[in-house]
Amino acid sequence: MPDSRIERSWDEADLIARLCRALEVAHHSVTLLAADGYTSTNADMPSLRGEKVVAETGVLLLAADPMTRRSNEVRDRAYELVRVLVPYARGERVRARICMEPSLALDHAAAHLCLSRLGFPDPALDRLLRESLQAESAFSRERHPHRQLEQEWLVRVWNVLPAPAREDPYLPKRSTLGRSMDLLSPSDDDIYAFTHAIMYITDLGARSARLPRSPRAIAADADSALASCLAKPDYDIAGEVLLTWPMLRRRWSTSATVGFAVLASVEDRVGFLPASGISPGRRQAAEGEQQSRYAIATEYHTAYVMGLLCAAALGPGRTPPACPAPPPRRLYGAAGELMALVADDHPQAHWRKYVTELPPATQDSAAELILHICLRHAAVRRDLGTLVAALHLAERYGLLDTPACHQAAQFLRRTATFAALPQCEPAVVPEGGESTP
Repeated sequence: MPDSRIERSWDEADLIARLCRALEVAHHSVTLLAADGYTSTNADMPSLRGEKVVAETGVLLLAADPMTRRSNEVRDRAYELVRVLVPYARGERVRARICMEPSLALDHAAAHLCLSRLGFPDPALDRLLRESLQAESAFSRERHPHRQLEQEWLVRVWNVLPAPAREDPYLPKRSTLGRSMDLLSPSDDDIYAFTHAIMYITDLGARSARLPRSPRAIAADADSALASCLAKPDYDIAGEVLLTWPMLRRRWSTSATVGFAVLASVEDRVGFLPASGISPGRRQAAEGEQQSRYAIATEYHTAYVMGLLCAAALGPGRTPPACPAPPPRRLYGAAGELMALVADDHPQAHWRKYVTELPPATQDSAAELILHICLRHAAVRRDLGTLVAALHLAERYGLLDTPACHQAAQFLRRTATFAALPQCEPAVVPEGGESTP
C-alpha cells in the first residue's frame, strides 16, 4: 500500500504539453507579429513592437532547450520555431540597429545570442556585435539594476566576451532582490523588476547564483507578491512570480503550489492564460487576420510566461506538487475565517473557486495565501478594521511571521502616529502681504 505521506508531483506529461502549447503560440506570434508588430487603436492595450516578440521568443527557446533532449514533441516544435525566428533575429533591421546604436547592441542582438547558445551561430553578426560593443558609447546608457543584470546575462549567454570583467558584484544587492518590496500594494513595475532579476541572476534557473539575501527571505516576498497578483487578477505577472521556486531551486511553498494550480486550471478552462485588462468584446468584434493578430498580440506573453514556468518546473527536483499537503493542526479552520474577511471581494475569483473546491482536509493549507490576499485588499482600500482583524487571525493561527504581516503592523503603527499628530493651523495671509505662520 503506497504511503499517503509521500507528496505526489505534478504530472510531467502535462507540463510538457503546456510547454508545447507555448511553443506553438510562439510560432504563430513570430509569423504574425515579428515583421511589423501590432498597432493598437484601443486603450485596452499598448502597441506591440515586433522586436519584443523576437527577443522574448529567443528566451523561450533557451528555456525550453533542456527538454529538447528529453521530449521529441518539444524538440520538433523548438526546431521549427528556430527556423521561422532566424530571419527576424538576424535580419537587415537587426544588423542596422546593432551598428547604429552601440548602447543598445545587446538588446537588439538578444534573440541572436539565444540562437547562438542553442547551437545556431552566425559568426558574421558576432563580428559586427563585437565591434559595436567596442564603441566608446557602448556602455553609456543608464539602466535600472534589473536591466543591468539583463545585460550581464546576455553577455554570459553569448559567452564570447570575458563575462566576469563585465559583471558588477554589488549589482544584485542594489536590485529588488536586495531588499523587501512593498507587499501590501506592490506596483507591477516592482514585481516585474523582482521576477526578471531572478531570471537573469540564475540564467533562467541554469546556475546557482550568489544572492544578496537568503533564498528563504526572497521566496517569502514572492509568496506575498503572488497573492497580490492572484487577487487582481494578473496571471501574466503571477506566472513570473512562480518562477521564483524552480529558478532558485526552492521547495514549492503551499501558496506557490496553489498559485500554479490556479493558473493551470484557468488555462485549461479558457484554452489560454488570459492577460489582465483585455477586452473579450474587442477580440470578438475583429474579423479574419485582424482578429488573429489581436488575439496573438494580447495573449502571447502570458503563453510565453506559462511556457517558461513549465520549462523551469521540468528541471530535476523542481516539479510542483500536484496539490497542497494537509495542513498542520494549528491551521484547522483558518481558511474559512480568513475567507470570510474577503467574502465580498471578487466572489467569482479563480483563486477562491480553487480553494473552495479543495478537499476539506487540505483547504486550510491555503490559509497563508488567503491571509496575504486579505491584507492586500484591506491595505488598498485603507480598511483598517479588516487589516486589524486579519492580523488577529494571523496571530491566532501562527501566521504572523511573514513580510506582509510585518508591513501591515508597521502600517497600523504609522496610521496611529498620523492620527495623533496635531492639526496644522491654517496659514494667515495678510492682505497684500506674504503668508505668516
